[in-house]
Amino acid sequence: MPTSPLKPPIGGAVERALQRLLMMIMCGELSPGEQIRQQEMAGQIGISRVPLREALNVLAQQSLLVHRPNQGYFVAKRGPGELAQIRRMLHLLENEVMRTLQWPTEGELAQLRSINDSIRANLDQDHWAELMRLNRAFHNFILTLSPFQLITEEIRRLFTLADPFFGAKFERASARALTVQEHDLIIAALAAQDRSALMQAVEAHRYSNAEGLTLTIAGQAAVAPPAWEVGIAKA
Repeated sequence: MPTSPLKPPIGGAVERALQRLLMMIMCGELSPGEQIRQQEMAGQIGISRVPLREALNVLAQQSLLVHRPNQGYFVAKRGPGELAQIRRMLHLLENEVMRTLQWPTEGELAQLRSINDSIRANLDQDHWAELMRLNRAFHNFILTLSPFQLITEEIRRLFTLADPFFGAKFERASARALTVQEHDLIIAALAAQDRSALMQAVEAHRYSNAEGLTLTIAGQAAVAPPAWEVGIAKA
């Protein structure tokens, strides 16, 4: 199974801090532009400031945080143009993976169904941190079916950059339910070994994920969708 780019060979306290900070960023507990209060955060996680700073450095290298000398670490902001570029890269790389991934075994299909069933069981939760974790686990599992490790590692990196913004759609119960339904279609296409149906199901799922971006930039100036995306919508 490919190694996640967010798991360097580091100690347990640093890993714990990484996972906690990452989840807080993904779920909006730490907002774009917000400063990380190191002493407070270290106490909240239950570690010293030394491993916390190591974790902050890792997330800064991953472009999730920005380090400003003599000021500290801040959650990275993404403009609409940057988010559109992330979506474009995901579109290109995911399509390449879907065209070449190996069909899952019955055991692997069972694991995918189990993850989606867990998502279904969490649809009514007030807090959607677990929902986002399971959603990412679903997509990461599919990536393990691809023989192209470098491409899938880059997709995971882009997922990590996009999650804090695209995940906003999980605030709506209807969008959470739609996610499960779209996952069901992806699983059905994989089970049928139908490449065309798989590409269509993934494309539909990707397009509905754009709701998270729309919610993220709500209140800002309207941004026209990229030309490549308009073409997809009309197809």
